[in-house]
Amino acid sequence: MKKLINWSVYRSISSVALIIAFALVPFGAFAASTIGTNASTTGTFLVNPATNSTTSVRFQNAAGTNYFIGDSTNSRVGIGAAPSTTFEVQGTASASYLMTANSLQVAGVASVAYSRFGTGATGHSLAATDDVLFTGLVEFDDNAFFDARVAIGGEPSTKFEVQGTASASYFFTTNTIQAGGTFAAASVAYSRFGVGTTGYTSDIDAANDLLITGGLEVDGNVFFDGKASVSGNFQTAGRIRAGTASHSFTGDLNTSSNLIVGSATASSSGGAYVAEFVSTATVSVLFQGTASNKGTCLQLQNTTGNPVYARVVGTTFTVSAVSCR
Repeated sequence: MKKLINWSVYRSISSVALIIAFALVPFGAFAASTIGTNASTTGTFLVNPATNSTTSVRFQNAAGTNYFIGDSTNSRVGIGAAPSTTFEVQGTASASYLMTANSLQVAGVASVAYSRFGTGATGHSLAATDDVLFTGLVEFDDNAFFDARVAIGGEPSTKFEVQGTASASYFFTTNTIQAGGTFAAASVAYSRFGVGTTGYTSDIDAANDLLITGGLEVDGNVFFDGKASVSGNFQTAGRIRAGTASHSFTGDLNTSSNLIVGSATASSSGGAYVAEFVSTATVSVLFQGTASNKGTCLQLQNTTGNPVYARVVGTTFTVSAVSCR
């Protein structure tokens, strides 16, 4: 009769023989080994390739696609693809916190001394890990706080500076407006256009006072609710009205000097008429000529529409048809 084999005992002997074989033969002698369904160790798990390779360690899915690669040639680890840096993740990665003792480089792999989003290079003085460059657009949907100077288009020399054209729906300031000057110009107590200083310090001394160093053009109406002072010539291409539309003055007209009508030349050549209003003991009006052209002649129009001329000859007031010329 054939002797029946105890297969349970046979499997136990085979397992012991396999363990002895692993113990007696160097691990590197195996060309390839396949471990069963699961493998576990309670000690250290060491992978030490015989020769370095860019794919020394690989973890693959069932389709044979690498999802973890160890590069022993360059001492790199990659997840999702072959690594080009010390540790690299191709795809989406998440962390409860992200901390780095060096700069942060986003959207590029080339490293610079400052942190940046994008691959652009700084055009200013960014040089430290806590400096940040944004190559693309930046959106803030909430408040933003800047504890130092802010500049748009250039280096700032004030708290907020725009180099170029800026616009605003409204512009409010609780202090003065300084326009048309340089940032090196000292600020003054009043608002101004230009860098000139006022010659009327007792009147122009507050934020709502305004000095214009250059010319001023007004194409619409101008209203002065206070006094208006002109230190130079006052010229108008139209009429000067005082009071109502009748072109008459309803108030006083005061002049501390001569009132010249027409050309300031001799009457014989330019038809100059000089009226000097003087203050004497009694109210008076003085009409006089010059030292070389004595006498005063008034040209009037009679009821027939013809010109007549009034003079003072000696102490006699005469009216005749003799022209003032």
